[in-house]
Amino acid sequence: MSTLNAGDRISLDSSEILSSVGDNAEGRGGGIFLTGRSLDLKNQSVVSVGSSGKGEGGDILVKADTLQLRNQSQISAETGTTNGGNINLIIDGLLLLRRNSSISATAGLVEGAGNGGNININSKFIIAIPKENSDISPNAFQGSGGNVEINSQGIFGIESRTKPTEKSDITVSSELGVSGAININAPDTSSIQNSFTQLSPVIDTNALIANSCISGGTKRQENSFTITGSGALTTNRPGVLVSTYTTGEVRGVETTSRPWKKGDPIIEPTGVYRLNNGQLLLSRECS
Repeated sequence: MSTLNAGDRISLDSSEILSSVGDNAEGRGGGIFLTGRSLDLKNQSVVSVGSSGKGEGGDILVKADTLQLRNQSQISAETGTTNGGNINLIIDGLLLLRRNSSISATAGLVEGAGNGGNININSKFIIAIPKENSDISPNAFQGSGGNVEINSQGIFGIESRTKPTEKSDITVSSELGVSGAININAPDTSSIQNSFTQLSPVIDTNALIANSCISGGTKRQENSFTITGSGALTTNRPGVLVSTYTTGEVRGVETTSRPWKKGDPIIEPTGVYRLNNGQLLLSRECS
Protein backbone atom coordinates (compact mmCIF):
# COMPACT_ATOMS: atom_id res chain seq x y z
CA MET A 1 0.00 0.00 0.00
CA SER A 2 1.25 3.49 -0.92
CA THR A 3 1.08 5.81 2.10
CA LEU A 4 1.16 9.60 2.18
CA ASN A 5 1.04 11.08 5.67
CA ALA A 6 0.91 14.87 5.75
CA GLY A 7 0.53 16.47 9.15
CA ASP A 8 -1.17 19.55 7.71
CA ARG A 9 -2.52 19.62 4.15
CA ILE A 10 -2.48 17.58 0.94
CA SER A 11 -3.36 19.70 -2.10
CA LEU A 12 -3.55 18.43 -5.69
CA ASP A 13 -4.05 20.82 -8.62
CA SER A 14 -4.42 19.04 -11.99
CA SER A 15 -2.38 16.18 -10.47
CA GLU A 16 -2.69 12.43 -9.90
CA ILE A 17 -1.90 9.79 -7.28
CA LEU A 18 -2.22 6.40 -8.99
CA SER A 19 -1.82 2.70 -8.27
CA SER A 20 -2.89 0.42 -11.10
CA VAL A 21 -2.61 -3.06 -12.63
CA GLY A 22 -1.60 -3.17 -16.31
CA ASP A 23 -3.41 -4.86 -19.19
CA ASN A 24 -1.56 -8.21 -18.97
CA ALA A 25 -1.05 -8.35 -15.19
CA GLU A 26 -2.95 -10.77 -12.94
CA GLY A 27 -2.02 -9.72 -9.38
CA ARG A 28 -4.07 -7.46 -7.15
CA GLY A 29 -3.27 -3.77 -7.39
CA GLY A 30 -1.77 -1.85 -4.49
CA GLY A 31 -3.78 0.42 -2.25
CA ILE A 32 -3.48 4.12 -1.36
CA PHE A 33 -3.59 5.51 2.19
CA LEU A 34 -3.79 9.30 2.64
CA THR A 35 -3.88 11.05 6.00
CA GLY A 36 -3.65 14.72 6.95
CA ARG A 37 -5.58 17.68 8.34
CA SER A 38 -7.16 18.46 4.97
CA LEU A 39 -7.18 16.95 1.48
CA ASP A 40 -8.00 19.26 -1.43
CA LEU A 41 -8.39 17.95 -5.01
CA LYS A 42 -9.12 20.51 -7.73
CA ASN A 43 -9.06 20.95 -11.52
CA GLN A 44 -9.42 17.30 -12.59
CA SER A 45 -7.09 15.91 -9.93
CA VAL A 46 -7.33 12.16 -9.37
CA VAL A 47 -6.61 9.70 -6.57
CA SER A 48 -7.09 6.31 -8.19
CA VAL A 49 -6.50 2.58 -7.83
CA GLY A 50 -7.55 0.38 -10.71
CA SER A 51 -6.98 -2.52 -13.02
CA SER A 52 -7.22 -2.77 -16.78
CA GLY A 53 -6.12 -6.42 -16.75
CA LYS A 54 -7.15 -9.58 -14.90
CA GLY A 55 -6.03 -8.43 -11.47
CA GLU A 56 -8.38 -6.76 -9.04
CA GLY A 57 -7.91 -3.13 -8.12
CA GLY A 58 -6.63 -2.07 -4.71
CA ASP A 59 -8.36 -0.09 -1.97
CA ILE A 60 -8.29 3.59 -0.97
CA LEU A 61 -8.30 4.86 2.63
CA VAL A 62 -8.48 8.57 3.45
CA LYS A 63 -8.38 10.05 6.97
CA ALA A 64 -8.70 13.84 7.25
CA ASP A 65 -10.54 16.68 8.94
CA THR A 66 -11.85 17.96 5.59
CA LEU A 67 -11.97 16.52 2.08
CA GLN A 68 -12.79 18.68 -0.94
CA LEU A 69 -13.21 17.53 -4.55
CA ARG A 70 -13.67 20.40 -7.02
CA ASN A 71 -13.83 20.92 -10.79
CA GLN A 72 -14.13 17.32 -12.07
CA SER A 73 -11.79 15.79 -9.49
CA GLN A 74 -12.10 12.11 -8.59
CA ILE A 75 -11.41 9.47 -5.99
CA SER A 76 -11.83 6.20 -7.86
CA ALA A 77 -11.26 2.47 -7.48
CA GLU A 78 -12.34 1.26 -10.92
CA THR A 79 -11.64 -1.87 -12.97
CA GLY A 80 -12.18 -3.02 -16.53
CA THR A 81 -13.37 -6.62 -16.08
CA THR A 82 -12.73 -7.55 -12.41
CA ASN A 83 -14.16 -6.49 -9.06
CA GLY A 84 -13.79 -2.84 -8.16
CA GLY A 85 -11.72 -1.83 -5.15
CA ASN A 86 -13.14 -0.42 -1.91
CA ILE A 87 -13.07 3.22 -0.80
CA ASN A 88 -13.10 4.16 2.90
CA LEU A 89 -13.32 7.84 3.86
CA ILE A 90 -13.04 8.90 7.51
CA ILE A 91 -13.64 12.67 7.58
CA ASP A 92 -14.03 14.44 10.92
CA GLY A 93 -15.60 17.57 9.41
CA LEU A 94 -16.72 18.38 5.87
CA LEU A 95 -16.80 16.30 2.69
CA LEU A 96 -17.46 18.67 -0.24
CA LEU A 97 -18.12 17.71 -3.89
CA ARG A 98 -18.27 20.51 -6.48
CA ARG A 99 -18.67 20.81 -10.27
CA ASN A 100 -18.93 17.24 -11.59
CA SER A 101 -16.59 15.62 -9.07
CA SER A 102 -17.02 11.98 -8.06
CA ILE A 103 -16.24 9.16 -5.67
CA SER A 104 -16.43 5.94 -7.67
CA ALA A 105 -15.77 2.22 -7.16
CA THR A 106 -17.14 1.10 -10.51
CA ALA A 107 -16.45 -2.30 -12.11
CA GLY A 108 -16.86 -3.45 -15.71
CA LEU A 109 -15.70 -0.30 -17.46
CA VAL A 110 -15.16 -2.42 -20.60
CA GLU A 111 -18.48 -4.24 -20.08
CA GLY A 112 -16.91 -6.88 -17.86
CA ALA A 113 -18.47 -9.09 -15.18
CA GLY A 114 -16.82 -7.68 -12.06
CA ASN A 115 -18.78 -6.48 -9.04
CA GLY A 116 -18.66 -2.86 -7.97
CA GLY A 117 -16.53 -2.11 -4.92
CA ASN A 118 -17.92 -0.80 -1.64
CA ILE A 119 -17.83 2.84 -0.53
CA ASN A 120 -17.87 3.60 3.20
CA ILE A 121 -18.06 7.24 4.29
CA ASN A 122 -17.99 8.59 7.84
CA SER A 123 -18.20 12.39 7.66
CA LYS A 124 -19.82 15.00 9.90
CA PHE A 125 -21.27 16.83 6.89
CA ILE A 126 -21.55 15.92 3.19
CA ILE A 127 -22.34 18.77 0.81
CA ALA A 128 -22.83 18.89 -2.97
CA ILE A 129 -24.71 21.15 -5.39
CA PRO A 130 -27.74 19.36 -6.94
CA LYS A 131 -27.28 20.78 -10.47
CA GLU A 132 -23.51 20.17 -10.64
CA ASN A 133 -23.71 16.39 -11.25
CA SER A 134 -21.28 15.26 -8.54
CA ASP A 135 -21.72 11.55 -7.80
CA ILE A 136 -20.98 8.77 -5.32
CA SER A 137 -21.24 5.55 -7.32
CA PRO A 138 -20.03 1.93 -6.90
CA ASN A 139 -21.77 0.84 -10.11
CA ALA A 140 -21.20 -2.22 -12.32
CA PHE A 141 -22.00 -3.50 -15.81
CA GLN A 142 -22.56 -7.28 -15.74
CA GLY A 143 -21.77 -7.89 -12.07
CA SER A 144 -23.55 -6.66 -8.95
CA GLY A 145 -23.39 -3.02 -7.96
CA GLY A 146 -21.35 -2.28 -4.86
CA ASN A 147 -22.73 -1.08 -1.53
CA VAL A 148 -22.66 2.40 -0.01
CA GLU A 149 -22.55 2.93 3.75
CA ILE A 150 -22.76 6.56 4.94
CA ASN A 151 -22.73 7.87 8.50
CA SER A 152 -23.23 11.63 8.73
CA GLN A 153 -24.94 14.35 10.76
CA GLY A 154 -26.11 16.14 7.62
CA ILE A 155 -26.22 15.40 3.88
CA PHE A 156 -27.10 18.30 1.57
CA GLY A 157 -27.49 18.58 -2.20
CA ILE A 158 -26.94 14.92 -3.13
CA GLU A 159 -29.61 12.21 -3.11
CA SER A 160 -29.94 8.45 -3.45
CA ARG A 161 -31.31 7.40 -6.85
CA THR A 162 -31.83 4.13 -8.72
CA LYS A 163 -29.77 5.23 -11.74
CA PRO A 164 -27.31 8.01 -12.52
CA THR A 165 -28.88 11.30 -13.62
CA GLU A 166 -27.69 14.78 -14.56
CA LYS A 167 -28.03 15.80 -10.90
CA SER A 168 -25.79 14.92 -7.96
CA ASP A 169 -26.51 11.24 -7.20
CA ILE A 170 -25.73 8.35 -4.91
CA THR A 171 -26.23 5.22 -7.05
CA VAL A 172 -25.42 1.51 -6.77
CA SER A 173 -26.83 0.37 -10.09
CA SER A 174 -25.78 -2.42 -12.47
CA GLU A 175 -26.45 -2.35 -16.19
CA LEU A 176 -27.11 -6.12 -16.47
CA GLY A 177 -26.70 -7.41 -12.89
CA VAL A 178 -28.22 -6.80 -9.47
CA SER A 179 -28.05 -3.36 -7.93
CA GLY A 180 -26.20 -2.91 -4.65
CA ALA A 181 -27.55 -1.42 -1.40
CA ILE A 182 -27.40 2.10 0.03
CA ASN A 183 -27.47 2.54 3.80
CA ILE A 184 -27.48 6.15 5.01
CA ASN A 185 -27.44 6.88 8.73
CA ALA A 186 -28.20 10.60 8.96
CA PRO A 187 -30.90 12.83 10.47
CA ASP A 188 -33.67 14.18 8.27
CA THR A 189 -32.49 17.48 6.77
CA SER A 190 -35.39 17.96 4.33
CA SER A 191 -36.88 20.80 6.39
CA ILE A 192 -33.62 22.74 6.14
CA GLN A 193 -33.34 22.14 2.40
CA ASN A 194 -36.96 23.13 1.82
CA SER A 195 -36.71 26.30 3.92
CA PHE A 196 -34.95 28.19 1.12
CA THR A 197 -38.05 28.28 -1.09
CA GLN A 198 -39.93 31.53 -1.75
CA LEU A 199 -43.17 32.05 0.14
CA SER A 200 -46.34 32.40 -1.89
CA PRO A 201 -48.32 34.57 -1.72
CA VAL A 202 -45.77 37.22 -0.81
CA ILE A 203 -46.46 38.66 2.64
CA ASP A 204 -46.13 42.40 3.28
CA THR A 205 -44.26 42.23 6.59
CA ASN A 206 -44.29 46.03 6.93
CA ALA A 207 -48.09 45.91 6.99
CA LEU A 208 -48.00 43.58 9.98
CA ILE A 209 -45.97 46.12 11.95
CA ALA A 210 -47.84 49.17 10.66
CA ASN A 211 -51.15 47.85 11.99
CA SER A 212 -49.86 47.19 15.48
CA CYS A 213 -50.90 49.55 18.30
CA ILE A 214 -47.32 50.22 19.46
CA SER A 215 -45.94 51.45 16.13
CA GLY A 216 -49.00 53.45 15.10
CA GLY A 217 -47.67 56.76 16.45
CA THR A 218 -44.01 56.50 15.30
CA LYS A 219 -42.70 58.79 12.58
CA ARG A 220 -39.99 56.35 11.58
CA GLN A 221 -40.42 52.60 11.29
CA GLU A 222 -37.95 51.02 13.73
CA ASN A 223 -39.47 47.53 13.99
CA SER A 224 -39.28 44.53 11.72
CA PHE A 225 -40.97 41.19 11.21
CA THR A 226 -39.07 38.64 9.10
CA ILE A 227 -40.29 35.36 7.67
CA THR A 228 -37.49 33.08 6.43
CA GLY A 229 -39.38 29.97 5.36
CA SER A 230 -41.97 27.35 6.17
CA GLY A 231 -42.06 23.69 7.05
CA ALA A 232 -40.74 24.03 10.62
CA LEU A 233 -37.57 22.39 11.94
CA THR A 234 -36.76 18.72 12.23
CA THR A 235 -37.89 17.32 15.58
CA ASN A 236 -34.77 15.23 16.23
CA ARG A 237 -32.19 18.00 16.77
CA PRO A 238 -30.11 17.11 19.88
CA GLY A 239 -30.74 19.46 22.80
CA VAL A 240 -33.42 21.49 20.99
CA LEU A 241 -37.09 21.21 21.89
CA VAL A 242 -39.40 21.65 18.92
CA SER A 243 -43.19 21.66 19.18
CA THR A 244 -44.91 18.60 17.75
CA TYR A 245 -47.86 20.71 16.62
CA THR A 246 -47.88 21.83 13.01
CA THR A 247 -48.24 25.50 12.11
CA GLY A 248 -51.18 26.67 10.06
CA GLU A 249 -51.03 28.24 6.65
CA VAL A 250 -49.68 31.80 6.73
CA ARG A 251 -52.11 34.28 5.19
CA GLY A 252 -51.28 37.64 3.69
CA VAL A 253 -52.13 40.89 5.53
CA GLU A 254 -53.25 43.94 3.60
CA THR A 255 -52.37 47.46 4.66
CA THR A 256 -55.46 49.04 6.32
CA SER A 257 -53.93 51.94 8.29
CA ARG A 258 -55.31 55.45 7.50
CA PRO A 259 -55.49 58.86 9.21
CA TRP A 260 -58.16 59.36 11.87
CA LYS A 261 -61.39 60.86 10.52
CA LYS A 262 -64.42 62.46 12.10
CA GLY A 263 -66.74 59.75 13.31
CA ASP A 264 -63.96 57.25 14.16
CA PRO A 265 -63.91 56.07 17.81
CA ILE A 266 -61.65 58.01 20.16
CA ILE A 267 -59.43 55.77 22.31
CA GLU A 268 -57.93 57.46 25.33
CA PRO A 269 -54.21 56.87 25.98
CA THR A 270 -53.25 54.83 29.01
CA GLY A 271 -49.61 55.83 29.38
CA VAL A 272 -46.52 57.55 28.09
CA TYR A 273 -43.95 55.44 26.22
CA ARG A 274 -40.39 56.36 25.30
CA LEU A 275 -39.38 55.35 21.75
CA ASN A 276 -35.88 54.28 20.60
CA ASN A 277 -35.16 57.79 19.31
CA GLY A 278 -35.98 59.35 22.70
CA GLN A 279 -39.38 60.77 21.77
CA LEU A 280 -42.30 60.36 24.13
CA LEU A 281 -45.53 58.83 22.82
CA LEU A 282 -49.02 58.91 24.32
CA SER A 283 -50.56 55.54 23.51
CA ARG A 284 -52.50 52.65 24.94
CA GLU A 285 -51.39 49.21 26.00
CA CYS A 286 -51.73 46.41 23.47
CA SER A 287 -54.64 44.15 24.25
